[in-house]
Order: sequence, then C-alpha cells, then structure tokens
Amino acid sequence: MAQQLHLGEAPHCLVQNRYAQPTMSNQSKEIIRMYYPKESCTGNYDVIILDSYRFKLACNDPFIEELTYGTIIEVEKELHEQDVYKFKRIVEESEYRSESLFLPSELNETELRIVGDMINNEGGYWEVIFGGLGIVNLPKNSTLNVIEELNKLIRNKGKA
Repeated sequence: MAQQLHLGEAPHCLVQNRYAQPTMSNQSKEIIRMYYPKESCTGNYDVIILDSYRFKLACNDPFIEELTYGTIIEVEKELHEQDVYKFKRIVEESEYRSESLFLPSELNETELRIVGDMINNEGGYWEVIFGGLGIVNLPKNSTLNVIEELNKLIRNKGKA
C-alpha cells in the first residue's frame, strides 16, 4: 500500500533521478552544482536558467523540502567554490504541490508508468529516486489522487 513519507534532513543532497519525467521540455535545461548553507550540503540540480542568478528548479531535492520542482531560486553573485553556486533565497514558490510516497512493490515499472502518464497528463512531474521512493509534483488545482490510482492498479492486478 502506498504511503506518504516525510523526508527529514540529510548530510548530502546528491540524487539520481533515473525515472524522472520532465514536463518543462520546451525550455532549455542545465545542470548546476549548488551549495545550500542551511544544511551545509552541495548537490546537482536540473534547472532552467532565467538570468545569471535566478533559476527555475526542474527537479526535486528529497532532503530539502523547499527546493521542489518549479520553485524559482536566486543564488549569490559570488560562487561558493569553483563552479558551485551558493543558494541565496527563494524568489517564487512552486506552482505545484509536492507529494512523496513509497512505491508499491506489487507494481512493476510498466504499471507505475501508467500512473506516471496520468501525472504528466495533468501537467505534473514525477521522479523515482533510491529505487522505491516516488516524488510527485502536480499543479495545485489538480484533483488526481496518485495514491488512489496506485491502489486501483494493485486491486485490479489482484483480480487478474
């Protein structure tokens, strides 16, 4: 059964998003390295460059709740170290609501992609990290219930 997971703080922020499904595909993305001073960690972030010091996040940081898909951030003008930006502030919060959940082991990758397609069709974004943790970003006005859709697939699989 899928459950919500509240992610705590961790000493590092580097994450691989093997199953990430971008929805900001019409905009050019870059990967930046950024130091986040509140947590004393550095991570790689997929971003859309808005100007020299402002970026729109095109990924989630599972350890820092405020750094979610669609959030616009500003970095310091001075680099933290070579090729590493230093986070300054959030300029604009994401227009998406974010939800983290354990993915049900009863479903395979193809079945999970069915729900992923539903998320994409709603204008959302999803990614799988650490092999079994899903992070879903849906527009705030979306009525899609991801947990219910996953549970429907599990129930239907049990009937087959």
